[in-house]
Amino acid sequence: MSQLTSNTKHESAAFEVYVSKDTFKFNAAHFVAFKGYRERLHGHNYRVGVRLFGDRKIGADGYVIDFGCIKDVCKKICKQLNEHFLCPMHSDVLTIAVDNDSVKIQCEDGSQFQFPKGDCALLPIVHATTEELAIYLYAEILNGLDAAYLVQRGLHTMEITVAEAPGQEATFRLAIPVELDTMFKLDVREFIVKGDIIPIPCVKDSQQGSCPNCRQSQLSFTSQLE
Repeated sequence: MSQLTSNTKHESAAFEVYVSKDTFKFNAAHFVAFKGYRERLHGHNYRVGVRLFGDRKIGADGYVIDFGCIKDVCKKICKQLNEHFLCPMHSDVLTIAVDNDSVKIQCEDGSQFQFPKGDCALLPIVHATTEELAIYLYAEILNGLDAAYLVQRGLHTMEITVAEAPGQEATFRLAIPVELDTMFKLDVREFIVKGDIIPIPCVKDSQQGSCPNCRQSQLSFTSQLE
């Protein structure tokens, strides 16, 4: 076999790993709010999955990456969100005031909420959607795994999947930064289209709880608490 053939015969090869464990979950309350619409306060049993895309070869230790590294990082991050209200600090329709003891939220429709500060996860997101949670978790997980270490192992892309219920999930995929001197951060607002919101048929009347999917989520969450 020629050297050329030996070097090119596996060019299409690629490795990837995917990890999603029972410990990659958190139970949390939230509501999605945007101009003219607000969901009722409800909750989900969220699950997280991590996929890492590698090179044509695995490490000298036989791994793309040790599953244990991913499990340790994700378990810790999910635990920080568990049993919290997911508060979107960059919301453009909620007025959020945070003091030493509480978080107060004034909604566009006149509704008001007050939560103990310790019960809230103050997140750098605009809407508490699975899509934006996936972006937030990408940065948290990447920092936990260490981008430089991942690049050294030949990993080039990471994908985060967040499910709020079976069959309802969002995935965010982004190349791993090659040069990173500080903690990696993502601004969720850079991934949101600016301008008017395209009307959603199931909430076109802007009525709270008018969306069947939202009502089903609320009923499911309530039944799990009983």
